[in-house]
Amino acid sequence: MGEKELRAKYGGKLAKAINRAIRAELEGGNAALDTLTKLAGPAVHSGWKTADGSPTDEAAAYSKHKKNVVDKMEAQIRRKWGIPLEELPQPKSRSRVRNPIPRRGGGRRGKL
Repeated sequence: MGEKELRAKYGGKLAKAINRAIRAELEGGNAALDTLTKLAGPAVHSGWKTADGSPTDEAAAYSKHKKNVVDKMEAQIRRKWGIPLEELPQPKSRSRVRNPIPRRGGGRRGKL
C-alpha cells in the first residue's frame, strides 16, 4: 500500500486523502478534524500573533490541538498506508541583502 492506493481510495491530493482517511478509518477522527476547523476561524481572525510576537490564545489552542491530536492521527494513517512522514521545510538563509527600495509596479510595458 502507498500513496497511490490511498489517493485512489479516497480521491484528491495527498493531504485531502489523508484527512478523508482520518475521518473514515480512525475512531474520533471526524470529531478531531471538525474541532480543528472550528479552532481555525478564531485563530485566523485573531491574526495569529500579538503585537509582541507571541501567539494569540486562539492560535495557541489551534496549534496545540493540531500537534497533540491531528498530527498523531495523520502519523497513524501514514504508517498504516506506508507513506513516509513529511519533514518540515528548512528555512532558506538570507545571505543576500535585499534592495530596501521597492520597485514600482503596474502599468503596461512594451507596445501601446
